[in-house]
Amino acid sequence: MIASKFVVGVDGSEASRRALEWALREARARGASVVVIMVWQSHSVLAGPAPLMMNPRLAPHEVRDRHWRELNRVVEECLAGASTPELREELVEGHPEDVLAEKSADATMLVLGDRGHGTRAMLGSTALRCIHNARCPVLIIPSGFELGGVGPEGTRASEAVDPVLG
Repeated sequence: MIASKFVVGVDGSEASRRALEWALREARARGASVVVIMVWQSHSVLAGPAPLMMNPRLAPHEVRDRHWRELNRVVEECLAGASTPELREELVEGHPEDVLAEKSADATMLVLGDRGHGTRAMLGSTALRCIHNARCPVLIIPSGFELGGVGPEGTRASEAVDPVLG
């Protein structure tokens, strides 16, 4: 049997936290691994060193360090002291939809929140693009979804037999 692996895209938003919490819970129930990915983009100015001298926090290494701290914080908060069989965190520079689609190639499932930072749409643009470009099933955790809620016929979400996950 091939081990299950959930790839979870996080950006620090409440929606991405819900997605990570769901994936961690399912990983515990199924003995799966979890790969948590935060994607960042360097918006460094190419107009010479003057802008960076005026605001050193814009330097790419500073921005990357802030994203690492945010990623670590989100994972620690979602774990809340609980364990999971295997957990890996990755900070990747690039476009979120491209990185997540690539990382989904060997995943059992790509798990995302319904929308990230900066959108009021019912479904965020990254989630929508991942639905079309991912190389595995994509699960979108909607706002208002209760983790561990009771499903059809009194089964808990993690007890339901899933045709993809088994």
